[in-house]
Amino acid sequence: MPIKLAIFDVDGTLLRGDTACQWISRGLGNYDRMSEFEGFSTKEEIMAARREMAGWYSASTPEELMGDLEGFPWAPGTFEGIEQLQQAGITVALASLGWDFVIEKIASLFGITHTLGSEFDFGTGEFIPAWNEHKPEFAAKLSSELDIPVSEIAGIGDRPNDFKLLEFAGQGIYVGSEAPPPEKNFIHLPNADIRDVAAAIIATG
Repeated sequence: MPIKLAIFDVDGTLLRGDTACQWISRGLGNYDRMSEFEGFSTKEEIMAARREMAGWYSASTPEELMGDLEGFPWAPGTFEGIEQLQQAGITVALASLGWDFVIEKIASLFGITHTLGSEFDFGTGEFIPAWNEHKPEFAAKLSSELDIPVSEIAGIGDRPNDFKLLEFAGQGIYVGSEAPPPEKNFIHLPNADIRDVAAAIIATG
């Protein structure tokens, strides 16, 4: 079936090298500490890291933290690839565990209206985290809202923690450098240019 909805992970998929939080942390003088956080894997570790990050952000606004995205670590072909999908009539959504103000800023550049991210309140410093299990829930919600069968959804990610989304979607596309397990029925495009990802999605039709 032709794909009608493409849901992209962000860090490591649409961004390469530094994560969005690492990019922000350079301007705050916390890059090394943020790089430590990127190695955390348990929910307890990640929650503790986010609480510390919330303290970093407390004196700023989203606009101050994001600026004009100069030097943002885009994956090759991100702008062109998303445009290819949109011109083909495919809805694009973003699903990330990253901060919602980051994901919404990225989405605004592409006219994307469907996003998932960890909610952060700049007024109180409180946050509601997004976790990997929320990604397929987000995909199911969009499937219902947009009346798009799951078989016509593509999920795109770069790490094993994206497998829940890729397995839920009708077509999973994995851009991680290491091959996924053989039992996973994903298209594997290691470190792919997003234009090549778009071409693979469009070719399903």
